[in-house]
Amino acid sequence: MDRLLAVLRFSIHGWVHYNMPRLAMLSPRTDRRLTVKLAVLALFALVLEFSIWGQAQEETLGLSSLFQLRGPLPPPEGVVILSITEETAEAMDLPAQMTTWSRELYASTLEALGDDAIAVAFDIYFDTESVDTDGDQRFAEALRTAGHVTLFASLERRVYSLDTGTHQQALLADRVVEPAALFAEAATATAPFALPKVPTTITRYPLFLGTPARPILPLTVLQQTHPHTQLVVANQFPLFNFYGPPRTISTIALHSFLTSPEAYLPLLRNAAVFIGFAASFQPGQRDNFVTAFSEDSGLDLSGVELAATAYANLRDGRAIRTPAPSAKAVILVVWSILLWVIVQRLPKHSATGLTLAAVCYALLSYACFIIFDLLLPVVIPLLFLLPALALTSFHHNLRESRRKRAALEETFGQYLPPSEIQRLIAQRQGLPRQQELFGVCLVTDATNYTALAERLSAPTLSDLMADYYQALITPIRQHGGLISDVAGDGVIALWTDVSREEVMQTLTPALRDLRASIQRFNEQHQATPMYTRMGLHAGNVMLGHYGAEGHFEYRAVGDLVNTASRIEGLNKLLGTDILVSDSCTETGADELRYLGQFRLYGKQRTVCLYTLPPMEKVDFELFHKVEQSLAQNNISSALAHLADGLSQCPSDGPALFYREYLRSEKSAEPTRPLLPIEINSK
Repeated sequence: MDRLLAVLRFSIHGWVHYNMPRLAMLSPRTDRRLTVKLAVLALFALVLEFSIWGQAQEETLGLSSLFQLRGPLPPPEGVVILSITEETAEAMDLPAQMTTWSRELYASTLEALGDDAIAVAFDIYFDTESVDTDGDQRFAEALRTAGHVTLFASLERRVYSLDTGTHQQALLADRVVEPAALFAEAATATAPFALPKVPTTITRYPLFLGTPARPILPLTVLQQTHPHTQLVVANQFPLFNFYGPPRTISTIALHSFLTSPEAYLPLLRNAAVFIGFAASFQPGQRDNFVTAFSEDSGLDLSGVELAATAYANLRDGRAIRTPAPSAKAVILVVWSILLWVIVQRLPKHSATGLTLAAVCYALLSYACFIIFDLLLPVVIPLLFLLPALALTSFHHNLRESRRKRAALEETFGQYLPPSEIQRLIAQRQGLPRQQELFGVCLVTDATNYTALAERLSAPTLSDLMADYYQALITPIRQHGGLISDVAGDGVIALWTDVSREEVMQTLTPALRDLRASIQRFNEQHQATPMYTRMGLHAGNVMLGHYGAEGHFEYRAVGDLVNTASRIEGLNKLLGTDILVSDSCTETGADELRYLGQFRLYGKQRTVCLYTLPPMEKVDFELFHKVEQSLAQNNISSALAHLADGLSQCPSDGPALFYREYLRSEKSAEPTRPLLPIEINSK
């Protein structure tokens, strides 16, 4: 076993030494922050493994689990228990109180055993002589005759006061209390055997007890039966290697043996016999102990069964062993590295990898336990480190995923609306379907972009357009607009989260801020101003990803965009910078100026147009008056109204347009209606 552990340590050290440079040079995708977290977890697991709590968990939860998986072992040969049970008193016609029994019973037991047993141990404390002196004498004589009997000796804890001169100090010492002198002198040896009641589950036993230290009862029996056996135990508190639940070790009821001893002599020949109380019903028994094999019925292993177990373990060299501290440390380090590699190198399959690693480690631990009686760390690696590492990795990856997703959303948010990004994320394959929505479309165009593009160098024009788009797009985005397209000097923007009744309440502030932003731009670029015209129209539109052969653009498609573009182009004729169709003006048109009815180029339907006038004073009712005159075919009256309007505001572009339009129609003596005004060019 020691050679196996040495080879294991050497192999692990060699593997780590050989592979550490390769592990350190893993893919650049390795997340250093996660590595630090996992390293801290591994270090904490290492500290936990060597803590008192960690060792207790390995020896209770871990060892108990391995015992349950392994199940009972065949009973050790040459070890027999003669059990005093709750039926013994009745079967032997003895008093119910065991302490009042005549020691003649035990003398008869020794005489019946004769020379067949190689050693006998009484896990019964004969503290005093009884009133039955004849029975005591017979028992003492049987002890002398047998010549290989060990009696149980009790322990008594005493507190001694030590005066150091400066202060008094209390010392604790366990004194071995021998059985009655009559029996102690007749027996071959006396020895203590005491097990703690804390912790609740018994896993270890001491080899020596008392002050000065004396070997325990099982060890004393071993020294009698195998005097030349070299004891191989890693420490003074070896772990029990339980053979199974109560009655696994060969057990004979004492009254059954005394009734017909010849029937059991083959089993008892050359056996070490342990005699003690081991009832099937234990409510009154004080030396029963909880172990990994305690039964659901409440039946625990008794003290005499534990003594026999310890004897068989020591005799056969089958005590449960644990790796050396250095080997434990190496195991945990290699295990941590393996888990780190799985998490870092196989992020998409980390759950499968961790599960497979856990199964392999559990099988290795089980194999070492059943083959070599070696208890590898189980609780800390499998029940603490692996879940903690998996949860830490999951939480870290979740945070990183959210961080990256937020970064992507922020980046792609410059191209797509948040709702469309969410649709793309939710779409498992391909692109989301186009959506038909009600929306408001804004089309802009700069008046002198062509001349500037011809006059300026490419870098200068690029810088100018960057500032221009900043002035144009910022107020649109601030008011919830979606940039559908940017081409040359024009922008197409959409608002799809407004109702028909709220278009102007939402868009009027946006138009004012947009006009002010462009004005500030022109003030900052007086040598290269870009006067901008805008057209606004509302209606249904198809919004989505359009393209083919791996190239797609997110844009609006439909008559809405085309009509808004036509409206924007009419600004040039009317001398305005903002035109709004009546599709946007169901409510909230108080700040808009009515301009009349128009049939746009290439369109069949008539639209009524409005404008957001500049701050100078204009007549808001002017074109209502003009239309009333034209409805009566009275061009002269309409021209008179226009003359009045132009006298108040000579630069009123729409009024100038109407005046030229009516003058040309009057001279041509039109035969068609003058309204709506036909627009014959884009």
